[in-house]
Parts: sequence; structure tokens; C-alpha cells
Amino acid sequence: MITRTDQLSRQTEHAAVIAHGAHPEYRLEFPAPVAEDSNATSIYQGSVVSLNANGEYVLGCGVGTGSNFPVPAISMKNVFDPDVATGKVADPQTVSVTAGTVTTDYTFYNPKKSTFSAVGGIITAIPCTGGYEIETTEFVQDSTYAPNDALIVGSTAGVDLGKIDVAPATLKNPYAAGNTSPVIGFVSKATFTVEAYSQKRISFWTDFIPAAHS
Repeated sequence: MITRTDQLSRQTEHAAVIAHGAHPEYRLEFPAPVAEDSNATSIYQGSVVSLNANGEYVLGCGVGTGSNFPVPAISMKNVFDPDVATGKVADPQTVSVTAGTVTTDYTFYNPKKSTFSAVGGIITAIPCTGGYEIETTEFVQDSTYAPNDALIVGSTAGVDLGKIDVAPATLKNPYAAGNTSPVIGFVSKATFTVEAYSQKRISFWTDFIPAAHS
């Protein structure tokens, strides 16, 4: 089991802040379990996630196949937060109890076994199809950003997977073949520092322009 105490980073190092958008009562914030893969523990507040074929969140967002286009979303949780809702559990244990001639099977689930937080495995995320301005700490800090720059998602595991990055200069047409990431939005405010948390953030308007594929 992976818990918050196993992490080297602190909660305050990661942020996803909705600066402008729908009132929380009407906000599109979609809950789903986290897929159990090797990249799951790198999901932080502000990371870009998407749903896989099983309806589970995975880190990053690919181009898809055929008529299937994964939709990028911004995680509102660190996957190891203790308040992540109880979700997907694994390894149920069945115990058979015999009373006289009747045998009854009882199935028990360990809510902390093989999940990605101290409580469970469900996180919530804001799909980039909605009209929001979001501040996030989860971007490639070596890149240079300016207002109106198109943003994509890093795809290299262990390096920039799930992190927001500026689109390359060759991105003249988001729908052109060969693009490896959808456009997820446009910079509204370039890199700035939130002194209270010693955080570097960027702010962007969400959008979703799928990348073309064969």
C-alpha cells in the first residue's frame, strides 16, 4: 500500500486552483478510480490525467485511436492524500462458514490493500472541455511561457508525463498528423510565484483540441 508518508514531497508543493469558472455547485468535476499502474503515484494536484478504456484515471493524455479521443483533465487531488474517497479495492477474501448442512460464503474486502492512498483510490478532476482558468504547479519549468501560448501534455514517463508544457513552434495545426499530444489550453498568465507556499505556477484557460491520429 502506498500512503502519504511514503512520499518525499509535501501537499503544499502541488496545487490546482480554479481562478475563474463555474460556481462550485455547478462545476464539472468528475470522480473516477485511479488505474493501478507504475505512473499512478506521480498524480498530483494540477497533473493532467485522462480516463483509460476501463474508466480509470491514468497520468497524462494520449492521442487515442479511431474515433476515441482521451479527454485531458486536471486532477484536483494528490493521489496519496488521506482524504481521497474510498474506491477501488483488490484481493477480496472469501470465507466459507458451515452451519449444519448449510455452507455460506462471505466475501471480505480490505479497503487499504492495493490502493493508492491511505483511504482509497478515487480522485476528482476538471475536464479541459469546460470554461475555466486554472492555476497549476504541474508544468515543465524549464520551458518559457507567454500569454496565448498553446499548451500540451508531456508524455515521457519519469520526466514530464502529465506535466503541462508549451506547444512546440512546429505546432501550426493541432489537427496535423504526427502531434503526440492534444492542446489542453492557452496561457493566460505566464510563470509567477505564490510566496505563501513558495510555489511557481502558471495560469491557463482550458480548451481541448484533439491531436490527429491515423
